Amino acid sequence: MIENYKKVDPVERSILTNTFKTLLIGTVAFYLLTHLSSSSILETISSDVRKISIDSIQVAYREAGQSNSKAVVFLHGFGGSSYDWKELMDMLSESYRCLAFDIPPFGLSEKRLDFDYSDESIVRLIMNSLNYLGVNRFVLVGHSMGGYLSLAIASLFPERVEKLILFDAAYANHSETLNSPNPPFELDNENQIKLYQILLDIGLKTYPLVKFLYQTYLSTGTILSTEHFEYLFAQNYFLPAEVLIKFTKDKAIQKPLAIDLANIVAKTLIIYGEKDSITPPSIGEYLSRNIRDSRLLLIPNEGHMPLANKLALEKVKVFLGE
Repeated sequence: MIENYKKVDPVERSILTNTFKTLLIGTVAFYLLTHLSSSSILETISSDVRKISIDSIQVAYREAGQSNSKAVVFLHGFGGSSYDWKELMDMLSESYRCLAFDIPPFGLSEKRLDFDYSDESIVRLIMNSLNYLGVNRFVLVGHSMGGYLSLAIASLFPERVEKLILFDAAYANHSETLNSPNPPFELDNENQIKLYQILLDIGLKTYPLVKFLYQTYLSTGTILSTEHFEYLFAQNYFLPAEVLIKFTKDKAIQKPLAIDLANIVAKTLIIYGEKDSITPPSIGEYLSRNIRDSRLLLIPNEGHMPLANKLALEKVKVFLGE
């Protein structure tokens, strides 16, 4: 018995075909325009970026101010770049030598698959970069992941850090796992890793998705400029997913850094957004209790990125002038 079936009307078929073609062309055009736009933005922001080769990898950084002035070193958070510090660098460059690094594989630094992205390796890379640039003692400013690295440097090299400023720093003691997170895939499951890589490749290049995540989780309170988001998106657009997975795996299997907060002697300013859900203010409260010469500033109605907050900028300026 032959089952009855409905023949597709030629007009209906034509409509479906044209709709599919339109969607396909629109999708390709969207990603092509995004690619061209990101390439153009990268070309623009590369103009004031310098690069040095340290520990077998190219490190990008921005420098502003006078080379003979006191150095202020900036370390950004996960997925960020040296451009995150634009407002602070603009404010401080008249009086200080400002150095903001792109921590590999982010920003415009090299994105190597064979590099060791563990915290120990990154700390060594930062210190070797500073040695290369002739920076001995310095003020250290870190945000989120960069705040955690700043804590490590201030603890391991107390004689090098004159003052320490932390913005929503990530931190966990050795019994916790914040600094060595479990990745969203099994480390030995190649199928999971390949699937995650595909999703990352699509996600990093999908402007509406990245903007939604940015606005939802990062920009509560002071809204950073549209220009800042465009730069953030463009730099991560060209970050290969396989390199980001390598970064994640290195963090997952690393040994915890031996951070001893009691070893930090630098005068410390700790700043957290009251509404930060990524690195909550309770971390700041813990740090302020355990770093001897420290003070805590909680910014009302701010989330994870109070880097351009007027109150925070004012307090930083006063703190550095003390």
